[in-house]
Amino acid sequence: MRRLEVDGIPAVLAPVSGPAHAGLVFRVGTADEPLARRGITRLAARLVTDGGGGSVGPEHTYFHVRGSAAEIVAYLAGVCEALRNPPMDRLAAVRDPARTERDPLPMWRHGARGPGVASYPEWGLPGLGDDELRKWIARYFTRENAALWLAGEEVPEGLALDLPTGERQSAPAVGTTLPVTPAWFAGAAADVVAWDTVVRRGPHAAVFANVLERRMLHEMSDVTRRVHTEYAIRSDGTARIVATADALPEKADAALGGLIDVLAGLRAGRVAPDEVAAVVKLTCAGLRESESRGARLPGQAFNLLAGREVQTLEEALAEVRAVTVTDVVVVAAEAYDAGLLMTPPGGTAGWAGYTAAPAMSPAVLPGRTHHGRGNRRLRLISGDDGVSVAGPDVVASVRWDSCAALLAWPDGARHLIGDDAVVARIEPTLFRGADRVVREADARVPQRLRIEMPPRDRDRIPRPEPARGSTGGWWPLVAAVVFGVLAAFFAGGGVWLLGQLLTGGGGPGSSTAENALVVASALLFGGFFGRLAVTRFRERFAR
Repeated sequence: MRRLEVDGIPAVLAPVSGPAHAGLVFRVGTADEPLARRGITRLAARLVTDGGGGSVGPEHTYFHVRGSAAEIVAYLAGVCEALRNPPMDRLAAVRDPARTERDPLPMWRHGARGPGVASYPEWGLPGLGDDELRKWIARYFTRENAALWLAGEEVPEGLALDLPTGERQSAPAVGTTLPVTPAWFAGAAADVVAWDTVVRRGPHAAVFANVLERRMLHEMSDVTRRVHTEYAIRSDGTARIVATADALPEKADAALGGLIDVLAGLRAGRVAPDEVAAVVKLTCAGLRESESRGARLPGQAFNLLAGREVQTLEEALAEVRAVTVTDVVVVAAEAYDAGLLMTPPGGTAGWAGYTAAPAMSPAVLPGRTHHGRGNRRLRLISGDDGVSVAGPDVVASVRWDSCAALLAWPDGARHLIGDDAVVARIEPTLFRGADRVVREADARVPQRLRIEMPPRDRDRIPRPEPARGSTGGWWPLVAAVVFGVLAAFFAGGGVWLLGQLLTGGGGPGSSTAENALVVASALLFGGFFGRLAVTRFRERFAR
């Protein structure tokens, strides 16, 4: 493996036993995307390849080609030309939102920013304009932000990478919304149990990930259809390890308990030397096979973009062979302490010492209160700091200055998604005076964070629910009738007395001023009880 440059772009070259291939990689991925522009990197890749795509990961995007030298030269030249002059006439044809299954773990760990953005749909893709896409390409798809790998004997003759100039883009900072770990949350899939963690990258962590998979295969085979682990490095010197178990029917709880037991056993140091030796041997064999196919080259190109040195096969093998049982146990403890567990729906891991990941905000923001229609315990609060929705089972607060996206529907609904992934739902059908909060949100949230959503079906628009613990569905109607009678009594009496006074008849007071006060009081009470009657009537028939 050799390091070189092609047209000022750092590159790695290595001979392979099979067909030649090459890849042009850029330091940009889904972790760079703001939530309101989720999918813009994938759209750019589809645009420059006429729908063929490229591969978009959390931190890198690359364009890969396999074939003859002439085919490699032509493909990479076409990619570079399209990046210099984006063919916007193709945009309508390639604007196709992704339909792949999304991983919820990043959102629960990182919120609605950085790596967590990958957990969300590409809501903003239909509204992305030409100018936004051009600016994204001009910022990230440049010579200074690129690296190249070549799997073959030599650099193909005539290879030219005529990319626009720009600046190297560092990887985005990786934060967390988890105040305490290990943590858990309930997932949506009835038959899937998953776990992820973040540890220091290195061969010891990669070996641990494989030991974990072998242990899951051995100890969970009677309750799962499939188990799998992934090890993914990051530019900041960490790595993400993910473990997934697809449970057999009616075995999800057993699979959850099995995974918890496996993780606890590894953390406690129950790791056999022959287990580590077997994984080390298999890992070394895999490295040799990857070297022969050129499969190690993409990782080395990623290293170049992160400012790391190219690692030879001999160096990689030596590092793996040096991994000991103690190294694996240390990683196991680090991984366990930082872990995030996804249980089946309705499940919990509190019994195993895991802390529930926060699904709500810690406090309600100050501001004006708008009560729920038919349920005064449901409140919408808006003020100078942001918006809160509060009720018996929910506290969702999003500050104006930490709003990741605003979803806007034609029916007037607005959903504010905070950086911490908490969603404050402004639904005009649920709250009195919510239109005022809608206007405030539209004015305060920057246009770049706004996502126009398609119209909702009528059955998707929420309707008011009666307050929990009410004495019955008919009591608001009874109250409305009582208040209506009182309103009619006072208002009618006030009008009758006013007529008497105007026609010269007597009144209850001893003077004109006293009679006028009686009339005004009666009309005031009539209006008050009339308002109460209307309110209770709406509560009964709001649904």
